[in-house]
Amino acid sequence: MKKLIFVFGILLTFTACTDQNADTASNEAPTIEGLKASIKEMDDSLKVLMDEAVKSPEYKMNRVAYHEAINRNKDFYHNFPEDPYAETALDKIAALYLQLNVESESVKWRDTLLTKYPNTKNKIGLLELQMNYYDFNEYNPEKIKLYANQLLAIENLPAEKREQYEFRLKHIDKTFEELIELQLSDENMLVETEEVK
Repeated sequence: MKKLIFVFGILLTFTACTDQNADTASNEAPTIEGLKASIKEMDDSLKVLMDEAVKSPEYKMNRVAYHEAINRNKDFYHNFPEDPYAETALDKIAALYLQLNVESESVKWRDTLLTKYPNTKNKIGLLELQMNYYDFNEYNPEKIKLYANQLLAIENLPAEKREQYEFRLKHIDKTFEELIELQLSDENMLVETEEVK
């Protein structure tokens, strides 16, 4: 019962903050500081909810809270796209959609982040997520090629990763499942060759 009251209290806080933001929005233009503060409130609230989820195996994700956090970050990006914090807002939007398992939206916002900030700090991870989505979730050879080539263009890319991306491009005509089968058959052939020696 205490958990329900606690979660209900947090939801009331979200509603109050949203209503207060709506009231002030009609009277004055949003500010960078105001939007950042509202994002911080949601970050703090999500942390509290995550801490509660860790403690309780029966805990259910509060999707409303995640969507509110997404909307606040979108507000920041749409109102101040040239501010340096817009990059962080885009990253949070993509990450929150990923946490909600809304992959199609996460992909869309990662693309926006990579387009708007081509030198973003997590570029390799973001490109890999994009490539994996189009490889595993929604097979699209052109998109796989696009992201693999962007990854290969990165200086100081680890040799092992470079080899993986080149291998994927070499076998771009294969789906993810076919690629796994090919890799397994190659490994089996290698083992057989070793045994013959």
